[in-house]
Amino acid sequence: MFVPYVNISAQLPDKPDQGLLRAIGSRSFPTCVIMDTDGKVILRNDTAGAFRPTTEKRLRASLEVVQELLQLRSAVKADPEDSGSQASLKVVESILEIRSIPLAELDRLIEEPGISKQLTQRFRRWRAVKPVTQLLQDYVAKVRKIPRSDTAARTREFHSAAGKMLAFYRQGLVLDDPRAGIFSDYWRLVFEGALQEEDVEAAARALTVYRQAFGSRPDLKNRIDLMAKRLGSLRKSQEQSGPDEKQGESR
Repeated sequence: MFVPYVNISAQLPDKPDQGLLRAIGSRSFPTCVIMDTDGKVILRNDTAGAFRPTTEKRLRASLEVVQELLQLRSAVKADPEDSGSQASLKVVESILEIRSIPLAELDRLIEEPGISKQLTQRFRRWRAVKPVTQLLQDYVAKVRKIPRSDTAARTREFHSAAGKMLAFYRQGLVLDDPRAGIFSDYWRLVFEGALQEEDVEAAARALTVYRQAFGSRPDLKNRIDLMAKRLGSLRKSQEQSGPDEKQGESR
């Protein structure tokens, strides 16, 4: 049974569970999670990124993932020697970020007999973008430790993350589904990394993809316009410097 619960963490004396947001390891609003009957978070991210029950379809899909987790836990409890259920549970818990398991071990587990075709396909999709997810998580963790007043250090971390994301792009790790929660961050960092290395071609593609995905959103118009302006400045600079110094276009 699914029971919706809205907690208002505003540090108000007449509101219950004021420490819940911190207790589940979150810092931002809104935070949407699914918890089990023991009060443990079992879903923070669904197939579209950070869990947001914005539509009935998305909520139902997330609940199906949770139901799969609970069924696997029951299967393992009923038969601890069932290697297929054990492997499936570890894979699902890794996808849901409940358990941290090295990718090499997960690659082995997914080949175990008894793993469903549906879970295998979901794992492959998750595995393909895991480097991007991990990079973003590492970047956020580092920035959170830097005081807001230290803009230079924050900027260095941002440029470092952008360079690494551009490297993923050049290696062929490309996100093409705007529904993914990390889609926007991925292409913004690819764009920034491309500007840093004066790679006009990569920056132009990043801007095109970003504009196609988010160009209809009024709240992002200024950001997209600024991206276009910065790309135009880079093109103009390279045209003035001559072909021998156009580093980006040689990639």
